Amino acid sequence: MSSSMDFAPGDPALMLTVLRSAEANLDRSMLLRRVLSLFCTDEYGNQIAIEDGPDLQRRIDNAIAHLELAGLIRATGQSELSITSLGTAMMVAYPMGIDDGVLCSLPAFRNSIYETHAPVVHERHLPNSAYGSGFSAGIEAHRLTENPYPADSRDHEDWLMGWDEALDQAKREAETLVN
Repeated sequence: MSSSMDFAPGDPALMLTVLRSAEANLDRSMLLRRVLSLFCTDEYGNQIAIEDGPDLQRRIDNAIAHLELAGLIRATGQSELSITSLGTAMMVAYPMGIDDGVLCSLPAFRNSIYETHAPVVHERHLPNSAYGSGFSAGIEAHRLTENPYPADSRDHEDWLMGWDEALDQAKREAETLVN
């Protein structure tokens, strides 16, 4: 069964409502009134009213935060929102609304999300000497059977990957010269 909380933060209608409210320089309380005046439909097509609550507040806050990260709106006072020129342009380009997918096309949003959610690299892997040896062997046209490492070892696999990468590189270079 559907609820009034199906109005998700990435929902284009909610983002558009926040943008339009920022365009009118409305404060957050007026934005809430605007959102509450909207209607959604359930899975049967029946209109349902949106109800105020902590979940709706969180969703509005997420929409505002995402639009601010993207540079489409900014807070001008304690609770007042203002639209930027980019926000106005995006409203024209996406009249049906903006979701997080559209926001990801904007470098400011994408970079901010990446900075906060990028994987943390704890150690730096140095090139394996067996890989380097295999790469050199591939460049020098040595045969695959010349792998000096035992077949059941990690070094054997690394040498093979290096040898294979050298052949791939030589092939790419040859194709580049032909074209």
